[in-house]
Parts: sequence; structure tokens; C-alpha cells
Amino acid sequence: MAAEKQPLVLVDGVQEDFQEGASMLAESMKQINSGAKTVATYESDDSSEGEIIDSDYYTVADALDHIGVGKFHFKLLLVVSIISVAGGLGSTGFALFPPLARCHLGLESLHEAFLTSAPLVGAALGGVCLGYVATRWGRRTELIIMMLWTSFFGFLSSAAPTYWWLIILRVLVGFGHGGTGQRLSILFEYLPTRYRTLGAGVLTFCWNIGNFLEAVLIKFLIPTGVAWRLILIADATVFAIGLLFFRWLPESCFYLMGRGRRKEARKLLEEAARQNGKKLPPGMLVTEEEKKANRDVAVPENAVAIVTKPKPGKRKRKRDPLPSSSTGKKGGSLMDLFRPAEMCLTTVLLSIAWFALAIAVVGCAILTEELLQMRQSLGSECRSTFELIHGNVCEQLDSADYTPIMIIFASEFPALFLTYFSADKLGRRKALALSFALSGLFFGLLILCPVSMAVTTFFLAGARMSVTTSFSLMIIYTPEVYPTSVRGMAVGASRALYRLGSAGVPFVSQVLLRKSVVGSKSVHTAVTVMTAIVCLLLPIETNKRQLGE
Repeated sequence: MAAEKQPLVLVDGVQEDFQEGASMLAESMKQINSGAKTVATYESDDSSEGEIIDSDYYTVADALDHIGVGKFHFKLLLVVSIISVAGGLGSTGFALFPPLARCHLGLESLHEAFLTSAPLVGAALGGVCLGYVATRWGRRTELIIMMLWTSFFGFLSSAAPTYWWLIILRVLVGFGHGGTGQRLSILFEYLPTRYRTLGAGVLTFCWNIGNFLEAVLIKFLIPTGVAWRLILIADATVFAIGLLFFRWLPESCFYLMGRGRRKEARKLLEEAARQNGKKLPPGMLVTEEEKKANRDVAVPENAVAIVTKPKPGKRKRKRDPLPSSSTGKKGGSLMDLFRPAEMCLTTVLLSIAWFALAIAVVGCAILTEELLQMRQSLGSECRSTFELIHGNVCEQLDSADYTPIMIIFASEFPALFLTYFSADKLGRRKALALSFALSGLFFGLLILCPVSMAVTTFFLAGARMSVTTSFSLMIIYTPEVYPTSVRGMAVGASRALYRLGSAGVPFVSQVLLRKSVVGSKSVHTAVTVMTAIVCLLLPIETNKRQLGE
């Protein structure tokens, strides 16, 4: 009778010696061919009780695809959506907050640029440090620390007595913001494969709501005279609200499997299945590595694997160490992002893309306010310089001037549809290239110096829509392309690069703009067009691919 390929079995984190098992089964092949049912006895190095185990098995990704989406996912989505709204409020505040404080603190152009850069520098540091926390201690731990940290220093910064105290506290607030990217990691690590693009769309929508609400809050708070302090309080409050739902934030099952905590991972999957009204697939929970290794061993369909207790007094055989993703003794390191060669190329190209994305996204937000300020003061944005705007007389946008800003930020919502359809229809890489190319087109049109406010608003809205699509696609692609062992580190490092690039943007979009309007707009155009080419060179397409362990 022909033998079918089926796996050997793993119990409670024990990886069997497949070659030895195959050898034992080969010796029994004559009995199997004669139609007799063979029982393969195997001595486990684990001290757990032996049991007869079915030969079926499944991974975390298989289990998630099996149980579908339900109550468990909606509770998780609520928590990460609150974090997204808070992140959107804060990130937009990075760009819109300094002009509010300029007149109250008597800031010059350079000091204003430093105030814009301060939280972005902190976010770059936070992205790396909190990314390590997510890899070493888990996504849930990192997100709770991030919300506590950001809300605490956010409230403190609203009471800053001087400019330098404000700078220090804004750096600390930015450090916390560097960890918001892990919200997407934990959501992706619980969503079935076919829902990942939709999940990213929901989080992007919530982030866009935060962006839009920040502009709305500023519009209505400006008449108070202390709008900048009230905005900082509002931003910190949303993070504090997220902490109220921390019990609905589970640890990532991919993380637990990667750390060798198989029982905890299965328990979480069972709870997710129970809340969704489903059951887990039959068989054993294994890692992707174990699943692949099992495929190399042929086991007859009528064979049953039995794992027994070690014989009394018998010395345990030392097991070969598993890879870091399975043993749990060591998490991924930063250098793992550059191994093997294909991953190295991906990391290098993504690093360039994330850095450039910061110039596009943050630059678009700053350009929006600066160009409107220029039109208000000089009646045109085609002057070669407008340094006098911030001369002896401190001019500031009033409540009515924030209406076009709200319109421009509202253009982020159509970006959700572009993201959803382009990501699945074109694939991640082509969609990224197209969105960056469109960004370059709209930035280039701004160089022509539109003659009316309506045309300027249209071009800025088009640029905002395009860069938001690029941002959404990048946060989908990055966690998909890396395995679990380094996913937290990869997301943290990418966010750090994004914030690092953002930290230099004020000197291009504010300082340089006031010296050379065309020069500043040309930088944004060139960067986005070149990044479109970089995205086409990415070697890995992740569309409809399961997350790797």
C-alpha cells in the first residue's frame, strides 16, 4: 500500500528528531505494506505525560483563517482604533502646534522649526527602543507602556512654563508616539489573511479622523488665546482613554509561539475562537518551521504516533537547539533585518522609502499651513521669500483660515478607497509606486504657483490624498514582509526612520520655504518621484500571503 506524506507530531513545544522517527517507521514498513496497523513508539525528552496524538497539525495563521472574524476582533479593533485616533491627533499636532505657540512664546523661524522637530526626534528614538520592547516583551506590553508614557508627558507638556521646558517635554511625548506602529502589528497578527488590507484601512481611517479632528479643534480653540495648551491636553486625553480598554488587548499569538510559549498561544486562540463562536481546527498547534520540517517525513495513513514518558532513570538526551523563532530563548536582532540577501535588499529599499515618506507626509502638512499663511499675508505664494511674515509683527492664522486646512485633511478619506483597491488589485509594490508618483505630480504642480486659493487648495488636497495612500500602503507592506521574530523590531525601526526623516522636514518646509519657495517645493517633488522608482525595485510581493513566523 502506497504511503502518504503526513507529519510526525510535536507535543507541548517538543520538537521530535525527525530522522530518527523516519528510521523507525522505515523499519516497520513491511508490516504496514501487509495492511497491519503500526504504532510508532517514541521516547520524548519532555517530562509531560505521554498521549496518543492525531497526525493533523496547524499553525497560528491556519487557526486565524479558520476561526474568521468576530467579537474577539471587534474588541481588539476598538483598542487599536483609539490608539490610531490618538496617533493621528498627535502627529498632525507636530506640524500645526508650533505656529499656535509662535506668537505666545515669541519664536523666530529657527526656534519654531526646532519645536516642530523636537517630538519627531523623540519619536525616532522611541521607534527603535519601543520596537525592541515589542520584540523582547511583547506587543501588548509595548502598547500599554506607550499609552501610559505618552499621556503622562502629554499632560505635563501642556503646563510647560518656558520654551526649553516645552522642547524637552515634546521630545518625551514624541518618544511615546514612536511606539504607535505596533498597533498595526498586533492587529495583523490576529486577522485572517484576507482581512489584512481591510484592517489596515480601518486603522488608517481612524488615523485620518485624528488628523481631521486636530484641525477642527484648532479652528474652534483659537479664540481662547491658549489653544496650544488645550490642544496638548486633548491629544494626551485620547491616549488615556485607550488605557481604559487595556483588558481587551491580547498578546500576539505569533509572538508567544516565537518565544516558545505554545500553551499560552493555544489558550489565546481558544478564547478567540470561543468569542467568535467557532472551534479551533483539529490537531496540534505547531510553528511554521515545524510544519515545513514535518513535510519531509512520510508517515503511512494508518500509522499513529505515540509520545511516551522517558524511562525511569534514563538520562535525557540533549536536544538540538531550535531556531530563535521557536525556542523563545532569543528574539530577533536588528541585524536579522539584513539576512538573507533578499531581506537585506528589502530592508535597504524600505528604509529609503520610509525616510522619503516622512518628507512627503510631514512636508505636506507643514506646506499647507505655510502656503496659506503666505497667501494671507502677501496675497500670493509666488514670492521668492516671506520672512517678513514672522518679523516684528507676529501674524497668525485665524479661525476662518483653518477651513481650507480642514478641506485638505478631509482629502485623506478618499485615500482609503485608493488603498483598499490598489493594494489587492495591483499588488503592494505597484500600488506604492503609483501613489508616490501621484504625490510627485501634485507637488510639481504647486511649483507653478497657482493664481487662486481654490487651485492651491486642490493641489494640496491631491498631494495629501496621495501621500496618505502611500503611508497606508507602507504600514500594510512592512509588517507583512518580515517574519514574527523580527516583525516588532522592523516596524519599530521603520517608524524610527520615518520620524528621523520627519525631524529634518521643518528646515525644508519652513526655513527653506521662506528663503526659496520654488526650491522647497522642488525638494518634495524630486523625493516622491525617486521613491516611486525605489518601490518598483522591492523584491518581495506580499499580496495575499500569510504572515511568516
